[in-house]
Amino acid sequence: MKRPLRILHLEDDPKDAALVQSTLAAEGIVCAITCVENRDDFVAALERGGIGLILSDYTLPAFDGMSALKIAQVKWPAIPLIFVSGTLGEERAIESLKNGATDYVLKDRLARLVPAVRRAMQEVKERVGRQQAEEKRREYGAKIQVLSRRLVEAQETERRRLARELQDEIGQALTVAQM
Repeated sequence: MKRPLRILHLEDDPKDAALVQSTLAAEGIVCAITCVENRDDFVAALERGGIGLILSDYTLPAFDGMSALKIAQVKWPAIPLIFVSGTLGEERAIESLKNGATDYVLKDRLARLVPAVRRAMQEVKERVGRQQAEEKRREYGAKIQVLSRRLVEAQETERRRLARELQDEIGQALTVAQM
């Protein structure tokens, strides 16, 4: 069985939160949603860990989506954030994307939510894959450096041994010649 996607949903309207959850469920996205309404609950939920995706309304009474985005980017930059809002105009949407939001979906166009979530999770998977590949590349590079050093040391040791042998042979030949 597939583990559910843990979603932190910053939303002040329970009806909108239920609509988002039913939209995701209807399209087969297995998820566990934690819904919060304010900054303190938002930060506390992130601190508990395990969040795979953040959905955020843009405008809330005591807290706003851009502030949530900034908080998430500082301590949890790997978690994608998608704005799901009814008040997000074109300029705000562009601003949010420039500031690091993964995507935005208008509440009256929730059909875009599932593709946005799938794309965000695919990007996370690809980013993790790139990070793992980069880590393996660094490990491989370090191993190559160690082997290169060993090879150079072995070459130097062999050169010293050959030099001593040649010096000994020349010394013996000179000694014989002097006699």
